[in-house]
Amino acid sequence: MNRPLKLLLTTVFIVVTALFSSANDIYVAQNSAGNNTGADCADAYAVAWFNSPANWGSNAGQIGPGTTVRLCGTFNAPAGASGYLTFHGSGASGSPITVLFENGAVLTAVYWSGPAVNLNGESYVTVDGGNGGTIEATANGTSLANQQDNGVCVNNGTPAGNSQNVVVQNLTCANLYVDASMSDNGGEDTYGIDIWNVSNLTLKNNTIHDVKWAIRNSYATGSTFTNALTMTGNTVYNMDHCYFMTDSNSSGAAIASGFYIYGNSCGSMTNWDNTADNNHHDWFHLNANSASSRFSKFYIYNNTNSGDVGANANSGMFTNEGGQSTSNVSSVYFFNNVFVNTSSNHCFADGFISWDGAGMLLAANNTFLGNSTSCVNNGSNSSGDNGIAYEGGSVNLQLENNIMHSMGNTFVYTNGGGTSITTANNNDYYTGGGWTWLSDGNTADFATWKNWCACDSAATIGNPLLTGAYHLTNSSSAAWQKGTNLYQTCSGQPSPGLGALCFDAAGVARPSSGAWDMGAFEDSASGGSAPNPPTGLAAAVQ
Repeated sequence: MNRPLKLLLTTVFIVVTALFSSANDIYVAQNSAGNNTGADCADAYAVAWFNSPANWGSNAGQIGPGTTVRLCGTFNAPAGASGYLTFHGSGASGSPITVLFENGAVLTAVYWSGPAVNLNGESYVTVDGGNGGTIEATANGTSLANQQDNGVCVNNGTPAGNSQNVVVQNLTCANLYVDASMSDNGGEDTYGIDIWNVSNLTLKNNTIHDVKWAIRNSYATGSTFTNALTMTGNTVYNMDHCYFMTDSNSSGAAIASGFYIYGNSCGSMTNWDNTADNNHHDWFHLNANSASSRFSKFYIYNNTNSGDVGANANSGMFTNEGGQSTSNVSSVYFFNNVFVNTSSNHCFADGFISWDGAGMLLAANNTFLGNSTSCVNNGSNSSGDNGIAYEGGSVNLQLENNIMHSMGNTFVYTNGGGTSITTANNNDYYTGGGWTWLSDGNTADFATWKNWCACDSAATIGNPLLTGAYHLTNSSSAAWQKGTNLYQTCSGQPSPGLGALCFDAAGVARPSSGAWDMGAFEDSASGGSAPNPPTGLAAAVQ
């Protein structure tokens, strides 16, 4: 007698649960469809329904904590649209409000004059591109029908206060401004993802291209932000800046810590060269406007940035200290990165790393590869790239296990009063213009450099024998098992974070004892990189 009752109750529970779950999904299309109930794409609400504040709240049928709004099909926004989708409420911890692009959903306009999606300063919100979700402009740029500025894929408006727990993931942001000419000085205020004043911001697996500022974060003075950013798995190219961080004002203090920037790919910047010299390209730019602002605990690792850096290139990673204080930007851990300039006639004006008066930098196990032996950068002639350029006051600067290959200008350039290098050793400097040390000047002699800086006693100038994928070929490499062991630095540390240094850029564990390989890959632990495939073979069809 009891068994059928239990079965009935179980069935009712499953049905009720399914109905409750489906009630948290609301479907929206450009225009209303079918019965206009929001129950599915065939009966979707119109986009105007989403934008009405009356439809946001905690009542049944409203957009509130736990709701997933599913975007259906193509949304053709009018030319110059702004805030085409605008949030009017926050989610809650464990119950975010999510906008999810159904397969292939697209927000498109010939050009945008503001954000396609405006988060409006709300918290616990997610924009998820799903599988193929795209925001794009179709006719904006040098050779296109329009040359309009101010387009943004996703931003959070001008929030009155600070917010938290914002996620933008799996989204493609494309062609906000297609810059295709040195004489085109437009598109200066186009952004991919532009998020201000958020703690716990996650930007994951997005693709952004043909926009000046791909990702920008700004932090308000007078506020403190914790676990500021996780930026991972993003692919960015054809931009002026891949990632730019700053504070909102030149007075007051913005305090932000906990930046996890790993596993990203930044590409070519040359299409944002222009005759007005407006754009000084950086893959990563950490900027402080105010002498009182404090940005700290950056973990920048396992990023692969490669491409033509352009005629207006500044740095691979650049710090700009508004107050020239070593406290403005500090505690930066930069490791396992592969940065490659593919151009033969463009170079970084400052360096693959430009460290301007900032405090505490660990640069370890990076692979930097230049290609140019002469270039013109920002109108000045140069003999090629710099590896690491440091200017400013005394700093805890630790440079270990890095490979700097083909630095046509200098491997390490130092300038400014009170400069000190706490540790520089076990680096591989192969093919370059030499080193510069304060008032002692420039030298191409390795022994002289080591004497001047009192460093690099275990460094080498031998050939690292890099493969096409920037691994070490074999034990003949000068970088093979010639790095210092940094296990005590990373052991027991969290990952994401400094704990990732105990592994290489491909996830191979570095040894707890004994020498490490220099560069981003621990090839001696993984058995070396795979051999190159044979060439000159023809397939036979039988």
